[in-house]
Amino acid sequence: MINESALNRIKASLQRIFSMKITRSTFREVQNAIINATGDNKDLVNDVFESFLSGKVKDGLAKGKALDLLNSIMDTYSIPVRLSKEVHERGEFVNIITSDTLTQADRIAFLNRIRRIDGEEFHFVTDPESTIHLLNHFLGRLQELDKSDQTKEILASHHEDLVKFKERLETAMK
Repeated sequence: MINESALNRIKASLQRIFSMKITRSTFREVQNAIINATGDNKDLVNDVFESFLSGKVKDGLAKGKALDLLNSIMDTYSIPVRLSKEVHERGEFVNIITSDTLTQADRIAFLNRIRRIDGEEFHFVTDPESTIHLLNHFLGRLQELDKSDQTKEILASHHEDLVKFKERLETAMK
């Protein structure tokens, strides 16, 4: 069971940690804060982490005022803790891609924006030729998945998306 003193240390640490931008190391800071506040009690550490990651206080983790404080901390920090874990594990993966069409005289280009899970954004411009070059590159990467049984399963799990991609490509070629 966790006491109010440990919870107050966790709360103070989380306030400091999440007053800054979430980075790849933020989740490690959260881990250290919880470990330091709970005195290296592995079961308690696991129960606190499980609560943060599930968004629900584990039964028997706290009572009375400590439970009220823990619920308050969970309400405030459960989502940021989960996000910090995702950034730690998948920060460099693509979160969203958007494009705007730019025209000047008789030329067309696309202003592309890629935002990663960790919040980093990249902007680059492509014309139709370089857009086709990118599509060819990524199509080649997908074709490589067909070379082993393990990666064939990954490709097969996206069959519907690939069929839609093919249909869109056929429409673009008309």
